[in-house]
Parts: sequence; structure tokens; C-alpha cells
Amino acid sequence: MNIKHTLIIFLVLFIGFYFSCCRKSESGFVLPEPTGDFDVGTVWFYFTDTRRHETFTKDPDDFRELAVRVWYPAEIKQSDQPCSYIQQAAVLPEQEISDKIRASVKQLNKRLLSIKTHSYRNAKSDVSKDPFPVVLYSHGYWAGMNQSTILMEELASHGYLVASIGHSFETNSVTKPDGNLIRFNARNPELMLRNRERRKSLPLERAITRTSDPAKLDSLFWEIMKARPKMQESIDIWAKDISFIIDKLDELNREHEIFKSKLSLNHIGVIGHSFGGAASGQACLDDPRITAGINMDGLQVGDMIEENIKKSFLFIHHDNPQALNTTPNINLFHRAQGPAYLMVIDRSGHYNFSDFSLPAISEVAPVPRGALGSINGTRFIEILNDCVVTFFNIYLKNEKNLCLEKVSQNYPEIKLKTNNVPN
Repeated sequence: MNIKHTLIIFLVLFIGFYFSCCRKSESGFVLPEPTGDFDVGTVWFYFTDTRRHETFTKDPDDFRELAVRVWYPAEIKQSDQPCSYIQQAAVLPEQEISDKIRASVKQLNKRLLSIKTHSYRNAKSDVSKDPFPVVLYSHGYWAGMNQSTILMEELASHGYLVASIGHSFETNSVTKPDGNLIRFNARNPELMLRNRERRKSLPLERAITRTSDPAKLDSLFWEIMKARPKMQESIDIWAKDISFIIDKLDELNREHEIFKSKLSLNHIGVIGHSFGGAASGQACLDDPRITAGINMDGLQVGDMIEENIKKSFLFIHHDNPQALNTTPNINLFHRAQGPAYLMVIDRSGHYNFSDFSLPAISEVAPVPRGALGSINGTRFIEILNDCVVTFFNIYLKNEKNLCLEKVSQNYPEIKLKTNNVPN
């Protein structure tokens, strides 16, 4: 199967999962409801970083462009309507799809347009509370800005402004504020170089799960870094993307009609999944404005293999019953100089750290073997949401009465270690 067909199938499955995971209501399909006290607004932005040239294109005059979707606590009017999950512009074009899957795509396009979220576009920000702490989210490699919509709405409902960044050329697509979709070429030469590096280094990544020897683990991390120079470029690009969006949020806090004086930019967290988790860790090292971070199931490549993290940080790993080492980032956890947590969620898989975790997905979708664990998907979402919200409540809202260890005791599925965490 060539890379174009692989990409198309991935996109079809991905959007199809969203259709299957929504509960049915009289008016259509609705995503799971957030548990916080606040209604949720959402808005899209598209920014150009004129300080950075784009390295994925040949034009020397191209600058780095980034799409961002923001969720935030909002005041909803009775006349407001929740957003659909996608807009018409995001529909997959049938001419790019084989006859074998064209009929199912027609069905998916129709259903996707009927999905309702719990987010209201351009809603007025909530004025009943203090300025919102900020969390920035990075998707997995070649995934998308909406891959963790449920978690984004959950955080916003608990009083956070959450900004999901579409890392251009290393995400399948981004949505612009006007609703138009930008699709990225899976055969981009720079992207293909990174894919080749990844394939060649897979034996090294598998070897990490087969040893618990600290010296051997460090050696494997260095070998991976040496084998993947383009990956190191991307980690740096993504971390700079995060810092650039913080700059833009500062501008919004000074002048935007919805967000003026509403953002608490002294309380910033980062979170990401897979490669986005590694980018979040790198951003914690690079940007002094960031207070705390979470890496959800990403191998923490980058500078953290030699620079100890001093900020509050949570490493979460999926369960791997066949592995001798289920926590690849354990050395970095032990060397952390700030409050650090190392968590494994029993019977979980790598895809559980996104909306793929919902039960209807595993019932209808041919996900890769082992990508979803045997844990009940709804249960996993409950666990993850609780842990993420609690962690940020402690370190961004300074709610010292909370304790992640106590939260973990409510879930037998969690195995948790701590380092430098006060009693």
C-alpha cells in the first residue's frame, strides 16, 4: 500500500471514529459532556511567525504558519448553538478516495456534519472568575488538532484556556478561522526523511522496553537521537511553535475582544500526546514562562536526556504487559529536580490517550493491534481527565489541598511513583 492510500485510510478511520463515538440524541450526535462548572467557548486562529522561515518548503520567503484552536470558559446565551465537529470545508474529497471506500466516506461525511460538541463558537468569555490559567496542547505525529477534543473541553469546563496547536506539515490537516481546511502532503520530502529515520530506529525504540538497566537506557536514548537528526529538528520546531503561541496569547490578552485581560499568563502548562508529549517536555526546558508539563505516552527525546527537568512534570505511559520496562522515561523521572510523577495506567494502549479511547471505537474500527488496551474506554477517559485536571489544578491554580497520589488511589488501574513531591 503506498503512502497516499495509507494517509487516506487513516483520515477516513480517524473521522469515522468520531462519528461512532458520539452518543445519539434527537437532534443528532453529541460528544461526551464535560464535568466542570463552566460552559465552553471555542475560536480558531491562524498566525504567521515572521521570525522563522518554513523549512518544509523550498521557497526561502515562506514563514512558519500555525493554526490554533482555543477552548475557554464562556457565558452562553440561550440563542447560541454548539459547534459541529467539522464544517463543510473539512469533508474528505471523494476524488481522492478509492472506489472501495467511497460509499462509506459519503456516509461519514453526512454524519460528521451532524456531530455536536459542547463548545460554542465565539462565545463571550466567562467573567465570573479570575483570569484563566493557560494550557497548550500538542498532538501526536501526523495526528490533528482535534484528536483530544474531549480533554480540551474538559479542561476548559474546569476554568482553563486551552490552545491546541496544529504543527504545520507534521499534522495531516488544520482548520483556518474561515472554516477552510489545509491538508498537508504526506509525500513532502522533509516529512519522508523523518519517516525513514523513524523506521530505521524502531529496533532501538523496542530495545528500550526490554531493559531496566539505567546505563543501557541512557545509551539507547543517545543512539536514537544520533539516528534521528530530523526528529531533533522537529522537536526544536514544535517547542518554538509552543513559545510562539504563548507570545500570541499575550497579544490576545492585551487586545482581543474575547480574551482581553482574561488570561493568567503567569500560570502556563503544556501537555501533549506521543511526539507532542516530547515537544511539551522540550518546551518546559526552553521557555521560562511555562510552569508545568505533561507528556502523555511520548518517548522524551530532546534536551531532557542531558538536562534535568526542574519544573513540575508528569510522565504518563500506557501499559505493555510484554515489556520488561513499561516506563521508558524512568531515568528522566529519577533525575528530575522539580516535582515529578511517573504513571502507568493498567491495560491501556497508546491510542487511549485521545478520543480513540471511547468504547464505540473499539467496537467498529480496525485500529492497529495493541493500539488500544483492554481497559474500558470510558473508564480510561475518566481516569485521564481526573489526573490531568488535578495535576494542573495543583501546579497552575496552586490548589495545595489537592494531591495526585490521593486521586490515583481512587483508581486501582493507576501505578504511580513520585519524586521531589512534598508530603
